[in-house]
Amino acid sequence: MAALGPGFDDPEYDDYDPAWSTQDTPFRRWLIDRLAAAGSGLPAEAVSCFAPANRYHGLSRENAELLAILTDTGVDMVWAVHKVDLEDWAREQDLRDHPGLAVLDADLDRIRDRS
Repeated sequence: MAALGPGFDDPEYDDYDPAWSTQDTPFRRWLIDRLAAAGSGLPAEAVSCFAPANRYHGLSRENAELLAILTDTGVDMVWAVHKVDLEDWAREQDLRDHPGLAVLDADLDRIRDRS
């Protein structure tokens, strides 16, 4: 593979994270649910270009309008769910910044999953 420039040949900096195709976020779950409810034939994987990418690149007005049409909702609803997702991401970042909380969170998740 030919180098495209500094950092571009490094997967860490290619502007795409392979986990995006499966990463579970509130915005992604909402998109999948709303697309299904709207009778869309788009596969669930198609939302990865919007979520979790919205966390890293933001959500443009044009994309919010497109998602409102695809999900048969309003632009305000799309923005509201996007905002909830960013708040969820901020909580995730707090856990990463405080490893003790991350361990506690993982323990609580394991307890919840046993139920």
